[in-house]
Amino acid sequence: MKSDGTHKPAYIQKIQEETKQFTQNLLIENDRIRLLAAKLQSEKTRIEEQLEITDKELGRYIREEARWKEQMSKIEEESRHFSQEYIEVEKQNSNLANLYVASYRLHSTLDRQEVLLTIQEIVTNLIGSEEMALFELDSRNSSLTCLSSMGIEEEHYKSVPLGAGLIGRAVSSGELYSAKPGQPPGAFAGECDLTACIPLKVGGKVIGAIAIFRLLEQKPGLEAVDFELFDLLATHAAVALYCTRRSARETAGIVE
Repeated sequence: MKSDGTHKPAYIQKIQEETKQFTQNLLIENDRIRLLAAKLQSEKTRIEEQLEITDKELGRYIREEARWKEQMSKIEEESRHFSQEYIEVEKQNSNLANLYVASYRLHSTLDRQEVLLTIQEIVTNLIGSEEMALFELDSRNSSLTCLSSMGIEEEHYKSVPLGAGLIGRAVSSGELYSAKPGQPPGAFAGECDLTACIPLKVGGKVIGAIAIFRLLEQKPGLEAVDFELFDLLATHAAVALYCTRRSARETAGIVE
């Protein structure tokens, strides 16, 4: 192609037009990219703000959860405390009921055998032992005679001298004997398993004793309520036995 001297060659004009168009397209694309970058920056800012809000919400939730757990722990502790108190009250009510029933049964009859059986049932069911002996002091106040027993070799306890061994000394002193850890001094061979010896008193005078040997396996030791039962037996069982003896003698026409 030839130039006319005043006009640029056609191919140069074409290149210039194409270059101009390319530049325009490039500027348009640049504007589009800048808009897109601005939009992305705006979206990034929005997401960062949202993350900040979410972090604050999460922190608030974590603090709220910790506070809730603390309150639940306090409520559970109070619940356990009230449950223990309720169990203790129920236990005390049961103990009072048992003491009342035991006292009522001891004084509801003048039959000596029934009173002896009632004492055995109290020792078995309320104190928790199936090994016992019930003694009566003889008229000369020199020895104890076994009236009834369960779970032991009664032959070894037919007669216990007053003031000798754990049982004889408890009756002689009029004081309750309860076993302590270790070998008790001055015990007879058969008294090594003695858990308690309860002197029976009427008007302050000892008339006999209840010897309680080994407790049941499921009972590890004496409890506070057992000593309340010992006090009940020391007086009420003694009076019940005394009354049955007096009634029997009156029925037989024996004047004391």
